[in-house]
Amino acid sequence: MRPLSEALTDLSQRAKAAEDAYDASRTETKEKIDARIDEARASAERFQKEVQQEAADSTERTKSQWKDLQARVAKTMDKMRTDVDARNQAVAARRAEAHAAWAEEDATAAVVIATGAIDDAYYAVLNAVAARQEADVAPAKM
Repeated sequence: MRPLSEALTDLSQRAKAAEDAYDASRTETKEKIDARIDEARASAERFQKEVQQEAADSTERTKSQWKDLQARVAKTMDKMRTDVDARNQAVAARRAEAHAAWAEEDATAAVVIATGAIDDAYYAVLNAVAARQEADVAPAKM
């Protein structure tokens, strides 16, 4: 597609040519006017072909630009999906790490409780042994 300034210049020249042809045709013979009509028809057909070619070229450019735009949008969407996936994986990793830390804390607490229970059991066993010994040594009261 031509730049706007060229299109406006061409429009101005065509308008001036049409004005000049009109002024001149008012004093010309029928044959001369018929020749101008044929010339105007040929010029209009050439212009129509030029416009159609420009439109076809423009359509191809537009299609190309549209495909480029679609590719850029697809690339951006892929990057966004990749970023979201990476964030989701990072969140999942942090969640897994937190879950592991909580599980380790729970296990540590259970071990502490179990250690306390073993200590209590050991104390209870020793008390039971001591009580048995005292009971075995003490005179029977009957």
